[in-house]
Amino acid sequence: MKGFVYNICLLFLLVPMLSLRAQAQTSYLDRIEWILSDVRMKTDSVSKERTARIDLALRWKQEPDVAPQHTVCITPVMLSKDSTREFSFAPIYIDGRIREKAIERNTVLDKKGVHRPDSAFVIETGRKAPKTVRYVAEIPYDPVMLDGLLALYETVNGCADCLKGTDTLYLEGVLPPYTPQWSAPGFMQSPNGDDKNRERHYTADLKFIVDRDEIDPDYMDNAEVLSSIMESIHTAMNDTVFAIKAVHFLGFASPDGPEIPNTSLAERRAASLAKYIKGMDTTIPDSLYIVANGAENWEGFFQAVDADTNLAKNPAIMKVRAVLNSSNRDSCEWILKEDKVLYDRLREDILPGLRRTDYVIEYHLKSFTPEEAEALWQEHPEWLSINEMYSVADLYGKDDPRYLDVLFTAARTYPADIAASHNAAIALYSAGMTTEAVSLLSGHYEPQLLNTLGIIYAGEGMYPEAEAALSLAANTGFEEAIHNLKELHRIMEQL
Repeated sequence: MKGFVYNICLLFLLVPMLSLRAQAQTSYLDRIEWILSDVRMKTDSVSKERTARIDLALRWKQEPDVAPQHTVCITPVMLSKDSTREFSFAPIYIDGRIREKAIERNTVLDKKGVHRPDSAFVIETGRKAPKTVRYVAEIPYDPVMLDGLLALYETVNGCADCLKGTDTLYLEGVLPPYTPQWSAPGFMQSPNGDDKNRERHYTADLKFIVDRDEIDPDYMDNAEVLSSIMESIHTAMNDTVFAIKAVHFLGFASPDGPEIPNTSLAERRAASLAKYIKGMDTTIPDSLYIVANGAENWEGFFQAVDADTNLAKNPAIMKVRAVLNSSNRDSCEWILKEDKVLYDRLREDILPGLRRTDYVIEYHLKSFTPEEAEALWQEHPEWLSINEMYSVADLYGKDDPRYLDVLFTAARTYPADIAASHNAAIALYSAGMTTEAVSLLSGHYEPQLLNTLGIIYAGEGMYPEAEAALSLAANTGFEEAIHNLKELHRIMEQL
């Protein structure tokens, strides 16, 4: 019986305690509908200071009222993505009828009471209070806010500021990093993707008697040189891969002596070589042989002197480089002759190598089916057009590692083709081979490829490098790069 009475008494003691606990958990967060209109970063046009701005609507689900003795403080807080940092906006206060009068009385009497920041936002209650209130606040921006979370921290105080309860409401993720809309082509088709015309350049290292144009096969090693020339022509004619179109002979003279006799001699030597080759194999149609006008080999001259640091810096050579044009070649030669030591050196080491006859074999490669091209792309990629290589890539499919290898081989075989480099770089980057993609595009200054490089850099978070590449492309007027540079700046504004 005593045990029964004890349990009854204990039950009556627990009832008030449970009631107090429920009261301590009092919350008004769920009595209000929280409508988040906007959270954004703003940049002042003058000071360039950045702020995070929140625009929030509060709509009472019932009458806008709280318990008479309660003061509700709700603080919107921005949490970093990893929740390790918090940024508080101006607090929102809602006072009950009795608490509101007490706060007003203490303010008039200048008594110590509730101290609220000047930025505090106070919401009215009562029958005449609006059911919907707009709350707008700003705080200094910090990049760690990106992709964060907005929370509402609530405290409810009663009389004498005793704590009645706390609660937290998480609204939603805010300030997502800007997602750029890059302007870039996908897989690009090469304008010359089907081109199979090729050229092979050779130098005929024939020896001529001074000021003579006749070819003497018995002079020095001329017989061996002539045999090599004939062999290269036969290869281009007889191989089932090639179809020869023309053989061009070009004579070059060294820039010592009058220009007109020099160029005439160079052309005569080229014509002599063409004539001699015709006689070596009369089955080859004469129409295949083309002789070009001779010229003084100034381009070769500068290439040769540039290979020697001392010669490249010689004042006479630097002067000639600055003033040379098509009408003053003879006078430029006299500038060199004025320095006797220099000219003796040039006649010994540089000028003889400039007197030469080149020949170029122009030919066309046969076309290959995708299956034929597959057997050739690794050993002889130069025999395939770009589109033939792509046909091999299509045979493998994008899921096959060889697909990427074929695209990369096409870019290396045709480094001047913008589409080939772009396609290979994008494929490399998509496969996670960023270093290789960047390496492939480095050294290219075509706006299309700078644009591709800038997008890759941006995707890796390398924003200064991306800005440099896109700026170079945009400065040429390339529209896609101009657009992408704006998109990049919108990303960088958040950082």
